[in-house]
Amino acid sequence: MKIKLTDFLDDIADNCSYISFLSIRHILNKLYDDVENESENKDELLKIIQDYSFLLRYLNDYAGTIYRQYNSSVELIYSELCKHFNLSIDNKYTYEHIVKKLQKQTPALLMSLADEDIKIQTIENFCEKLDNIKKSNYYNENKEKLEDTILVLEKNIALVKMASQMN
Repeated sequence: MKIKLTDFLDDIADNCSYISFLSIRHILNKLYDDVENESENKDELLKIIQDYSFLLRYLNDYAGTIYRQYNSSVELIYSELCKHFNLSIDNKYTYEHIVKKLQKQTPALLMSLADEDIKIQTIENFCEKLDNIKKSNYYNENKEKLEDTILVLEKNIALVKMASQMN
């Protein structure tokens, strides 16, 4: 079902915070030549909202406004929009985003952290994110195809904890 982009934005303006409205307007202005006159399938617009990494990428240049001027964050905007449109935050996009961040924190990188307090906090944050993933509905509903990736991350953090003499 096609919807005018302006109607979609009006719905957000009427039901969400001003910064959420501004953020989606910012994204739509990047994606469409004429936001005032174009229409799009509503499912496509919801897919844009639900894709967390996409939102991060397209709001990157808007971060100053989000964080400083409106004392908000992409996470808060994402959460608010998902709630408004009845979209689950526990989804493929957030799972992939978190796993990608954890995969970048290799054992070598974690072990190279010179400040012991920062290293401990980073390891604890890693473990917390990994635990949250393992408790997520998305992971548990797709465990068969996602399990190998999580096992590698678990082995990596276990190695780091052992080398750092953490329990």
